[in-house]
Amino acid sequence: MVTDSLYAKYSDKNYIAFSKSLSPTDTLPRAGIRIPVLRMLAKEIRADDIEIKYHEDVILKALALSEKKCPFRDKIDSLSALLPYLSSWDQTDIAATAFKVNKRDKDDLYAYFHNLLKDERVFPRRLGIVFLMGKRKYFDRNTLIKDIIASDIEDEYYISMAVSWALSFFYLDDESSLRLFAGVNEKTLQRTKQKIRDSKRYKGGNLEINSYC
Repeated sequence: MVTDSLYAKYSDKNYIAFSKSLSPTDTLPRAGIRIPVLRMLAKEIRADDIEIKYHEDVILKALALSEKKCPFRDKIDSLSALLPYLSSWDQTDIAATAFKVNKRDKDDLYAYFHNLLKDERVFPRRLGIVFLMGKRKYFDRNTLIKDIIASDIEDEYYISMAVSWALSFFYLDDESSLRLFAGVNEKTLQRTKQKIRDSKRYKGGNLEINSYC
């Protein structure tokens, strides 16, 4: 199903330029649909019925797939087919936060998203980083830190920003995490420190790795 008719009454043409300015890497045209509307529509439509034409279709399909009432392992083929369409941080990050962890799916979710840390494509790899960052309480912290650091790609902005975002959360959860950051490349490390300092959760403290090693 092409989503033109679905989007017709929700399209905000003034929103298109603004949203495009936030994620300039996007390769698809935009329909001007805001995220709350996409979340609403995702509850009413089958993921398999959505044909990818617009930027928003990628987000809608991910959201609808997350709403599908079945084990995560039954969603894997559909999610993997969506990965080549990821071309912006907002598509990626919204998709990453859509999938919830439960006891039944925990191992399958971890295996799938952890495997994305080695994906050669920028945004699928970012998807793995952001998912694992957001669900870090469910998995082994030290392993996640080590593997997320290993997923970094020097001079790749969207990966570096995702890694620094994740590491800042690990530090803010537990300052002793800093001792595990020794393998971070310098650009990502500086971004991590800035994100920590910018956080309302930061109470001050030494951010020099050498003092923890």
